[in-house]
Amino acid sequence: MPLLKNGKYEIAFPSSIKYLEEVERITTKIASELQFKESVRDDLSIAVTELFNNALHHGNKGDATKKIVVTFKIQNKALSITVKDEGEGFEPEKLRDPLLPENIYDVSGRGIYLVKQLVDDLKFNITDKGSEITIVKKLPNSKLQKQQNSVSS
Repeated sequence: MPLLKNGKYEIAFPSSIKYLEEVERITTKIASELQFKESVRDDLSIAVTELFNNALHHGNKGDATKKIVVTFKIQNKALSITVKDEGEGFEPEKLRDPLLPENIYDVSGRGIYLVKQLVDDLKFNITDKGSEITIVKKLPNSKLQKQQNSVSS
């Protein structure tokens, strides 16, 4: 049974590491439904689990009373995935470049950099009520053709 209904699927989780595998499973299933190649499904799973992990540890600081909401949407011939936490927010422009010599041996700070490498677009919406990070991956051509054919029929 497909997860995407009317081009959207949204699910909220308590801030707990035990949901990380479920987030990965859901991401892989939706990417499969949309006929992404295996390598792209893997990229999306890595990106979403990284964002979920950041929301859990950095945003919600492990507070299980706070939620992490993951939303999958098809829009503008692409899959957009948003991960939203209830933390205090952060300043993306202050993230350190992990490739600079002074940061190369840091044990953290590579997550957002990695996510940027795996997706077509990355957007931040940061407020004092939380961080909302959206990644975008263009739909594969075969899926676009099927959508266009079903619209014109």
